[in-house]
Amino acid sequence: MKESTNNVRPNGSPEQSAVPVERLQQQILCAEGFRSRPPGNRGNSRRSDGAAMADDLRNSGVRYRRLFEVAQDGILMLDASTGLITDVNPFLMHLLGYSHEELVGKALWEIGLLKDIAAAKAAFQELQANNYGRYDNLPLKSKGGLSVNVEVVGNVYNDNGETVIQCNIRDITQRKHAEKSGQRLRQAHKMEAVGQLAGGLAHDFNNLLGVILGYCEILGERPDLTEPARKMIAEIHNAGTTGKNLTQRLLAFSRRQALKPVLLDLNEAVNRTVVMLNRLLGDNVTLVSVLNGSLGTIEADPSQIDQVLMNLAINARDAMPKGGTISIITSNVDIDEASAALYPPISPGRYVMMTVSDTGIGMNLDTQSHIFEPFFSTKAPGSGTGLGLSTVFGIVKQSGGTIGVYSELGHGTSFRIRFPRCDRAPAVLQPATEIPLRGGSETILLVDDSNPLRQLTRMFLETFGYTVLDSGDSGEALRMAAEHPGPLPLMITDVVMPGFSGPMLAEKLASTRPEIRVLYTSGYTAEEFSQDVSPGDDSAFLTKPFSRDDLVRKVRELLDVPVPPARRDSSVRLAG
Repeated sequence: MKESTNNVRPNGSPEQSAVPVERLQQQILCAEGFRSRPPGNRGNSRRSDGAAMADDLRNSGVRYRRLFEVAQDGILMLDASTGLITDVNPFLMHLLGYSHEELVGKALWEIGLLKDIAAAKAAFQELQANNYGRYDNLPLKSKGGLSVNVEVVGNVYNDNGETVIQCNIRDITQRKHAEKSGQRLRQAHKMEAVGQLAGGLAHDFNNLLGVILGYCEILGERPDLTEPARKMIAEIHNAGTTGKNLTQRLLAFSRRQALKPVLLDLNEAVNRTVVMLNRLLGDNVTLVSVLNGSLGTIEADPSQIDQVLMNLAINARDAMPKGGTISIITSNVDIDEASAALYPPISPGRYVMMTVSDTGIGMNLDTQSHIFEPFFSTKAPGSGTGLGLSTVFGIVKQSGGTIGVYSELGHGTSFRIRFPRCDRAPAVLQPATEIPLRGGSETILLVDDSNPLRQLTRMFLETFGYTVLDSGDSGEALRMAAEHPGPLPLMITDVVMPGFSGPMLAEKLASTRPEIRVLYTSGYTAEEFSQDVSPGDDSAFLTKPFSRDDLVRKVRELLDVPVPPARRDSSVRLAG
């Protein structure tokens, strides 16, 4: 039978296959300079030529065996009709942890080498039919149970009248780890870019929503409203609130929402949320929590941890249309450098881990690669916003943690969240108390480049008795402050504006108005400008969109803080 050493790859290019033993022996003979006798000597030396060829063939067999033994790729010989292993080289035995006796005479699917037995048998049948097979990412399992990714090229040929299969096996585990690291890096860059876009959109929408919600508040309090008009205003306000919640989710994904981190006992947060979840998930879902009694402390915003748990639980419920079990497990984990290298972007260190698992339908790898992207959803149109898991991703990242997912179709999904662990005791959370609304007669400088929002804010303040000087330009605000003859105890300013920013404006005003306090407003977080200014006793931060009541309470809170004597005396000297 005529054999070819060239096969065709799936992309159409020629693939060099393994060389049969006889041909390899012939190539070795040629490489060593074996030549037939000159024509004139053939008659007298035919016997000696035959003996010489036999010796050379025996020697080439020895050399071939030596190549087989020292090869730095695995070589596996199979009986083509039965699939039984007839020989294996030392490299493959070392790679998989089996001895020669444990492999020879066995079928691949008998000894647990291949994870997918059905696929292995199908591949063997394909190899028998086509005399060739290539498998770019075949997961083998070592004797110790470790997964080994290999690349396999199999060829069928005749060896001294017997049909055999030679499999050349290359370990590509390190290559796969490098590819996964590259994929993670590309995904991280993609998520960062999407996050910046989402954060920018949310910031702009916050200004618009602030105007819509603010005027709804003012109109809703008018005594002359008819009941139908009041209901319509309420519906507008509800729609605006929904939009506000969506922008908060976008800000959470982009890691730009305002957080209030405290030293937190994660077990307490889980117990608090489980009470709500039991009412929300339905009778066909069983919720199980297994909490570590000596759990470490984390630093996070309690309300945002509640949001993480709610979103993951609802996502798990939706993945179990016929019901099932959701498990929440907490534990302390230590990540060493070797483990961190395998699972970037985790860094070595001490963590508190929360695992949320379900027994639902699971996900394939393609779905898993997109689940944290905003607006990505596997649900039917209109059944969800696609922001649940992206919100979880943003909250965890902004809290200094990491999140990973493991899932198989038909076998459920598991999310593992790791927060840095600290040794300090958790804070005792106090219930919030509502401060009564109080106005005043002070003069306030208001600076915001959004004219509709600025006018609404002015209306809020004037309703409570304040005098307001407003401007949409930082330079003009400086001039107004310089020309104002009386005290100017407070400035309310947007953080990001044309010209120079709110913190820069506050710095310039401090030289002529040392007594002035500052209330910064922004759709971003206080951390966005923490390098320029840190809110303290004489400054504060209010997240857009804010309500009238939130604004009035924050303004009164700042104005009631006494001005330090040194700054008050400095202000008097400047006025004099």
